[in-house]
Amino acid sequence: ESRGLGDVYKRQYMGRPKRLYPLGKYRLRTPKEVDKEKAYPVELEYTWNRQIIRKTTNVFAKVADWNQNSNQGRGELRASYGGEYKRLNQLLLSRVERIDSQLAEYNEKHPNQITADVVSGFLADKPLARRDQGKDFVQFTLERLSSDYSRNRIGRSRYENGKSCMNIFQTFLRATKQGTYKPDAIYVGEMTPELLDSYIEWRREIKQNSDATINHALTPILKACAYASEMSMMDPAVNARIQDMRIVTKVSLSEGEAEFDGKSLTKEQMTALLEYYRNCVEPRRKEFLEMFFFAFHACGLRVVDVMTLQWKHIDFARRELRKIMIKTNKRHVIPLTEPALHILRQWQEKREGCRYVFNLVKESLDLDDAEALYKARNNATKCINQSLVVAGEQIGLPFSLSMHAARHSFAVFALNKGLSMSVVSRLLGHGSTDVTEKVYARFLPETLSAEVARLREDFNSLEII
Repeated sequence: ESRGLGDVYKRQYMGRPKRLYPLGKYRLRTPKEVDKEKAYPVELEYTWNRQIIRKTTNVFAKVADWNQNSNQGRGELRASYGGEYKRLNQLLLSRVERIDSQLAEYNEKHPNQITADVVSGFLADKPLARRDQGKDFVQFTLERLSSDYSRNRIGRSRYENGKSCMNIFQTFLRATKQGTYKPDAIYVGEMTPELLDSYIEWRREIKQNSDATINHALTPILKACAYASEMSMMDPAVNARIQDMRIVTKVSLSEGEAEFDGKSLTKEQMTALLEYYRNCVEPRRKEFLEMFFFAFHACGLRVVDVMTLQWKHIDFARRELRKIMIKTNKRHVIPLTEPALHILRQWQEKREGCRYVFNLVKESLDLDDAEALYKARNNATKCINQSLVVAGEQIGLPFSLSMHAARHSFAVFALNKGLSMSVVSRLLGHGSTDVTEKVYARFLPETLSAEVARLREDFNSLEII
């Protein structure tokens, strides 16, 4: 062979050689039972990503006239074939070297983009250009997430969650050996509904994820596929099937409340938690519980807004909290109850001269630095929740207590006390009542009962005797 091994191989994956492109060889296509007197077709064969691509030639030979080990394993005709064996061998060698050279050139222009379809194209003398331009799917998806985030189409949380989802998708490819040109990578045009079926099953069985979590993980993937289809990088028919991969949540009339992901405390559980707080001897856990109760009494304030709450946001005279909410980037006014004010006064004494109300972040934290804010939120949430879980276990809660449970608990308390959905929505800082209804309405039979009770007097007068 004229080319050195350095042109064909590169070292990767623990020093094992990985071909940059396949090399062809000829084989005599024979059946299991060989007829020594019969001539069989000589085929040009390439193997790539465990796929075998073949192309017939116009040469036929008997088994005795074919030497597979000759010509460095590429095979050639023996002299016993007849007078034309040298000319035919030269034609065969010329053809395989031409295609090998074309594949080498293609690889130089389009690194890591060779597929079985590309090889088939060269064998048929119709070189194919990849419609997906050899774009890695994970990289393509991350670029779409970054673009959406830079244009404020998605928030920081969704952007970071999307990146995390794609990291897990790469882990799936590697673990299930379904990567193509690399163990944890696949081209845009190679995404299929069958692959996503396998991904969903893997997340259920291996990661033990719920259907809701899996749907969240599918979101950036489905959006990227839709965009790839618009850009003609993916077959529209394949994309249409992929868009139908989201899991449909089954509605159960008997278990609807059990499927509610938002965990909330009843009045009895809240009372038990308050009693635990009063008897708690661990100073830091006691502070975390104070933050939990503050979030509850401050109309379900989100943990990121508790964390970034500053004294300038508090108007003790008006008994109000005025702050631009981190998630919505909108100014929100929250009326403060006496318990909330009491907690603030306690912290005012020990945080005099500090910028932030609660000591959850560094005083130097720049709220305009999205990356620093995201990391600070994750660290603070993890720290608080680890302590709250212990408190929840001590009072016998049937779920893991977290800061977000304070928000859910406020919403459920407010709705069950007769506050309208629109009022609760405004207090929670939701963009619309649709959000509030989606999260809470169907899990609150007490509210519905209270509404019907208002009609009881008139209904009773119409009772059938």
